[in-house]
Amino acid sequence: MIQHKYYILILWLSLAFTAMGQEAMTAHPKEPVIEDSASFLRASLMIAEPTHQHIQSSFGHAFLRMQCPSAALDYCFSMESGEYEDFLDICTGNYPNRLVAVPTADYLQPFDHEGRTVTEYALNLRLEEMQHLWRFLDRTSLQGLSPYHDYFHHGCSQEIMRYLTLNLDGQLVYGDAAQQHGNTLFLLGNQLLPANSWLHLPPSMLSTTDGTDRQLTDDEKTAFPCIIPTLLSDASIIDADGSRRPILKDEAPIIYPPAQHYAPNTAPPIYIWFLLALGVVLLISLLGVCYRVAPVHTVCNVLDGSLFTLYQLITFGTLLICLFSTLPTTSGWNWNYLIYNPLPLLIWIYGKRHPLSAPRRANLYICYALWLTAFMVIMFIVGGHFITEQYLLALTFTVRCLFKAYEYRHSTNTFNP
Repeated sequence: MIQHKYYILILWLSLAFTAMGQEAMTAHPKEPVIEDSASFLRASLMIAEPTHQHIQSSFGHAFLRMQCPSAALDYCFSMESGEYEDFLDICTGNYPNRLVAVPTADYLQPFDHEGRTVTEYALNLRLEEMQHLWRFLDRTSLQGLSPYHDYFHHGCSQEIMRYLTLNLDGQLVYGDAAQQHGNTLFLLGNQLLPANSWLHLPPSMLSTTDGTDRQLTDDEKTAFPCIIPTLLSDASIIDADGSRRPILKDEAPIIYPPAQHYAPNTAPPIYIWFLLALGVVLLISLLGVCYRVAPVHTVCNVLDGSLFTLYQLITFGTLLICLFSTLPTTSGWNWNYLIYNPLPLLIWIYGKRHPLSAPRRANLYICYALWLTAFMVIMFIVGGHFITEQYLLALTFTVRCLFKAYEYRHSTNTFNP
C-alpha cells in the first residue's frame, strides 16, 4: 500500500512543481522553506514519553511523521522489532530490527492504549529535503530485517536522526543545549532514569569502557529519545553558503495526550532499598559478634549464603552477557571485573578441599574488604563511574567481609564462610 501511495505522491509533486514553474524549482538556497511547501509536504519528529512498562522504552521512543496533506498521505516511519524484547536480548543485541511505515492514526493507537503522551515537533526542512527524506525512508523500509540490533548505538532515535541528517542540504550543528547532559552513555542513561527505576543498577554492572569511558559526540547523545527535543532546541542547519536555519520550526509542538495516562511509579528511590539491605547486614553482623548462640549463628550462615549467591549471580551474569553480546557497550573490558570475578568461588572450593586456619580466613576477608574499598575510592576519583546503588552494594559486601574477619580473629568457634 505504501508503494502505491508513494508513486501517487511522486506524480502529485511533479505536477505541483510544473505548476509552480521553473523559477520555484531553482529557488535560492537562502530561502528557509518554499512558501507553500507545507501544503505539499510536512515532516515532523515524534517523541513518545518513557514508560516503566517496557525496558526498551525506558527513555521514550522517537520516529518520523511524513505528511502530504494535498494527497491525503500521512505515515509514521519508525524502527521496530515487532515486539518488546526482554532484558537479556537488549543487552546482547540478539533481536532483529527494521524501519516500518505505518499510517499515523494506526501507529499512534498503541501509545494511547499504553497511556503515553506523544509530542510532535515540526522540522524546518525545505521541500526538496522533505522529498529526498521521504524517498529515502520509503526505500529503507523495503530493505527488510537487520538480524542484530544495537540498542545503544543504532536505536530508534539515533537511526531516525541519522536518516534525517543524511537528507539535509546542509550540516546539522548542535548548540549549547547539548552540553547540559552527561558525556558518556553510562552517565547520561543514569541521569535520565527516575530515582525509583531498578535500571540504575544494570548499567553500573554491565557497562564496558565503551559506556563508562568513551566520550559521546553531540549526535551520539540522541541515543536517548527523551532528550532529543532539548538537543535540537538550539541546533541549526548550516547550508553550503554559510547561512543558518533552526532545525525545528518556530511553532508550538503538538501534544497527543492519551485518553487515560498510566499510573506513575510512586515507589521510593532504589538507593533506599540498598540502604535497608546494608542496615540489615550491619545489624545481623553485630548480633553475630555480640550473641554467639545457635539461632544467631544460623541467621548469619543464611546471610552469608545469600550474599555469596548474589555475588556469584552478578559475577557470572556479567560474564555471560559479555561473552554472548554483540554490542561494544556490554562486551569487552568492564571495570567491575576487578571486584566481581570467580576468584572468591575458587578460594571457597579450595578451602573445602584444603581447610584453612582461622587466621588465614581472616586475612582473606581483610584483603578483599580492602580491595573493595580501594576500588570504590579509585573509581570515585577517576570520575564518571559513580552510581549510588552500586557503591551501596559494594559497601554491603565490604561490611560483611570485615565482620567475618573479626569473627575469625577473635573466636575459634566460627561458622562456615
